[in-house]
Amino acid sequence: MPLGNKTTGNLRILGIVGVLIAIPFFVWLPLGLLPAVPSMIDVFGIPGLRIPASLTVAGLLIAAIGFWDL
Repeated sequence: MPLGNKTTGNLRILGIVGVLIAIPFFVWLPLGLLPAVPSMIDVFGIPGLRIPASLTVAGLLIAAIGFWDL
């Protein structure tokens, strides 16, 4: 079923927001290997890694909903 232009635009914005939620953690993960940048383990600790992981998964799920069937 085709969606209207307004709904498609709103979904696209939702998808972009989801990607923007996930990108900082994707960038931080490899940058944490550099000595100048603290790693996620240094900031959150081992038990606290659930926080960035859950934000990344939530952002990707939001993006999947936003970009679904466009």
